Amino acid sequence: MKHIQVTIAVTAFILISSCKMGTNNQASDEEIWKLGWRMMENFMDENLNMANLQFDSLLNISQDVDKKFLSRGLEIKSKLNRNGDVTEIISNQDEETIRKLCKKGFLSTFKSCEGLSDEKVLNDSLKMELIKMYVDDQAARGNLMNDIIDKYALDLSMVTTDGMQVVDERNRNRLKEIFASSGFPNKKEVGTVAMQGIFLIIQHSDADKEWQMSQLSNIEAAVKKGDMDGQSYAYLYDRIKINSGEKQLYGTQFSNVDRVNRTVKLADTEDIENLDERRRYVGMMPIAMYKRVMLKNI
Repeated sequence: MKHIQVTIAVTAFILISSCKMGTNNQASDEEIWKLGWRMMENFMDENLNMANLQFDSLLNISQDVDKKFLSRGLEIKSKLNRNGDVTEIISNQDEETIRKLCKKGFLSTFKSCEGLSDEKVLNDSLKMELIKMYVDDQAARGNLMNDIIDKYALDLSMVTTDGMQVVDERNRNRLKEIFASSGFPNKKEVGTVAMQGIFLIIQHSDADKEWQMSQLSNIEAAVKKGDMDGQSYAYLYDRIKINSGEKQLYGTQFSNVDRVNRTVKLADTEDIENLDERRRYVGMMPIAMYKRVMLKNI
C-alpha cells in the first residue's frame, strides 16, 4: 500500500510539473531544481529507492538534466544494481556528456565507458602535487579522503598529521609559487580533482585575506570556462564578504551553529527574499536543505 501511495505521489508531481512547463517555464525550472536536490538529499540519507524514483521523474520532466543530478542519479541506479538502466541512460547522452560521466569511478566498469574513464591531463606532476595538497588540506580537518588516496595510489604515510594552521600556510605559500611561475592552472592541465583542491586551499586562506580576495577573479574565470562549478565562486565570494564585515550574497556562511538545540543561523545576507533564486543560478541546493544538511553533519 505504501509503495502504491509513493508511486501515485510521484506520478502526480510529474503531471503537475509537466503542466507548469507548458505555461510557466521559470516555475518549471525551479520545480526541477528542487526535485533534483531532494533526490540528492535522499541519496545522502541512503534512501536510495525514493532517490531512484525522483531521478526517474527528473528524466521524465526534463530534456536536459543538470549534469550533477544526472551523475548522482546514475550512481543511485548503480548502487541498486539497475545496470540496464544505467547503460541505456548513458547511451542517450551526447559524446561530451558521456566522457564527463565516464570519469566517475563507479561507471568505469560499464562497456559504454571503455577507454573513456581516465582523465588525461597536460601536467601530471603538477596534478599529483595539487591532489596531495588537497588531501593534506582535508586531513588537517579530520577528513581522510580514502577514495582519492586509493584512486591516485598516494602513500598514506605521507598524508599530513600537522594542524590546520601549518597545512594552510604551507599550501597557500606553495600555491602562490605555482601561480607566479606558471599562472592559474586549468582543468586540461591538472584535472577536476586538482582544481577542487586549488579552490579549497584558496577558501581556507583566511590568514592572508588580501591574497584570498585577489583570487576571486581567477575562480570566477575558471567557473566561466567550466573548470570549476558555480558553487566555488559563491563560497569564496561569501567568505570574502563576511571576512570584510559585509553581507554575504549566497547564504554559504553561518553566524551560529547550535549543536545543543540543533539550530543554525545564517550570517548577514543581502536580499534574503531572493536567496534561493541566486543559489539556483549557481547550482546550489535550496537554503532550507542546506541548513538541514549542516545540522546532520554536526
